Formats: sequence, C-alpha cells, structure tokens
Amino acid sequence: MPSLDLVPDEEVERLAKKGGPRSVAAKVLAELRAQRAKDRQVFAFRCGAYWITGPVPDVHAEAELIEWAIEDEEE
Repeated sequence: MPSLDLVPDEEVERLAKKGGPRSVAAKVLAELRAQRAKDRQVFAFRCGAYWITGPVPDVHAEAELIEWAIEDEEE
C-alpha cells in the first residue's frame, strides 16, 4: 500500500545527478528551486510511483493523495 513519504533534498539531488537532467528527480529538483525562489515552503514527496512537490499536506490531503495512488495502481 502506498504511503506519502517526504524525500529529503539531498536524496532528490542524488537521484537527479544519477538520472541525468531529463530524469523525473531533476524536474522535481528544478520545481523545488523555482518555488523556493518565490519564497514558498515546498518539499518533495513520493506516493507510490508519483512525485509530488508542495507544502506539507494536512491529514485530509495526505489521505486523498494516497487514495489516488491506490486507485491508479489498481487500473
């Protein structure tokens, strides 16, 4: 069952270097940098096969994201 896991910046950077500039991790890292340049407090999360960037979700948003990932896995 998927869970919503915070991915530390160091891990995102490591995966971006490993995967190259066109990797999903590189795109996530670019999104984090762009949002933080606007003084937004955003983080990277993984939920199943999905990457999500944004603020720390509340309990309801987290449950919805997990449900969405479960439904997608079942398709």
